[in-house]
This record gives sequence, structure tokens and C-alpha cells, in this order.
Amino acid sequence: MEKTGKYRKKAREILFKTLYAYDLRGGDIFQVLEEQLKEGEVDGKVKEYAYSIAKGIMDSLEDIDRIIQENLNHWRVERLGYPERALLRLGTYELVFSDVPDKGRVFVDILDLAKKYLDSEESIKFINGVLSAIHKKNQDVQV
Repeated sequence: MEKTGKYRKKAREILFKTLYAYDLRGGDIFQVLEEQLKEGEVDGKVKEYAYSIAKGIMDSLEDIDRIIQENLNHWRVERLGYPERALLRLGTYELVFSDVPDKGRVFVDILDLAKKYLDSEESIKFINGVLSAIHKKNQDVQV
């Protein structure tokens, strides 16, 4: 049986691909997600988590982009590359809006995806820096 939380890692990869494809071509996010889910064997927990996060991201997309924008220095969300924007949206949603129990694991999984799909060390550092700033500000607000 899968370790607790292991399904979230798989769902995050599926969501990264979904957000990337959605950003490229538009359409219905859930149709894009369904296409991604068909590419491999995915258990019920992964599907359930992926759908709940996709819904949360779409419901909060303006707020997510605003938060990302507030943490970009001399840059705009619209100018980010599609993969970077997808990773930042996913990470921001989980760090700020979700009740995922292990926020540290979110960082690890997002950076693992960045290492797997991006070929730029600068992009990986950039994503880590932006998400770290977002997480720190969010923690300060909750205290």
C-alpha cells in the first residue's frame, strides 16, 4: 500500500501537467485533467486529491496570481514561462489556501517537479525563492 501522502506527490505531478496544458491551450481545466489521468494508472485517492486541488486553484486563480505577483521582483505573472507559472500556481495554492498537513512536503514535491521538467538551475532557484517568500508571509499572517 502507498505511504500516507504519497498519493499527493503523484497528484501534484498530474496537476502540474494539467495546469501547464491548460495555460497553453485553455478550455475546461477538468477536461484537461481527465486527459492527464488517462495517461497512467491512477488510484482513487490520487484522482480525488487532483480534482479537489484543481477546483481550488480555479476558484482562487485571481488570488493565487495576485499573491505570486506580489512576490515577483520586477517581473509579471504573465511573463513567466508556462512551466514556472504552473508550478508557482500549484505551490501557492497548497501553501496558502489548502489544509495540506505538511507544507514542507509541498516544497520538496514542487522542487522535485522543477528539477524533473525544467532544465534551468536558475528557474529552480527562482521557484524556490518565490514560494519561500509566499510561505513566510503566509505564516506571519497566521501567527
